[in-house]
Amino acid sequence: MDTAYKKELHSVFGEKGVTLPQVFIRGRHVGGADDIHQLLETGELTKLLDGFPRREPGYVCQGCGDARFVTCGFCNGSRKIFDDEEEFSKRCLACNENGLMRCPECCS
Repeated sequence: MDTAYKKELHSVFGEKGVTLPQVFIRGRHVGGADDIHQLLETGELTKLLDGFPRREPGYVCQGCGDARFVTCGFCNGSRKIFDDEEEFSKRCLACNENGLMRCPECCS
């Protein structure tokens, strides 16, 4: 959903063929889906997540439906904002290349 995240993953891993998901906890790379599943099975995942806030089972963010991105509230996803002073459209700087921004309710 955002090339900035993709570029960040490429810089961290130094390669273009990064598979998703890749999980980081407290800035440390933990691994992909298979690694997380193994940590869950051994009970290590609970230890790694100790101290993080917990959500109730079944909770879904009302702002984004757990997609973590919402349509930009400044440009309504068009990626353009009209500048009244200069009388022309400019690129919206609040959103990404898809007209999306991080959900303010669950990703702030």
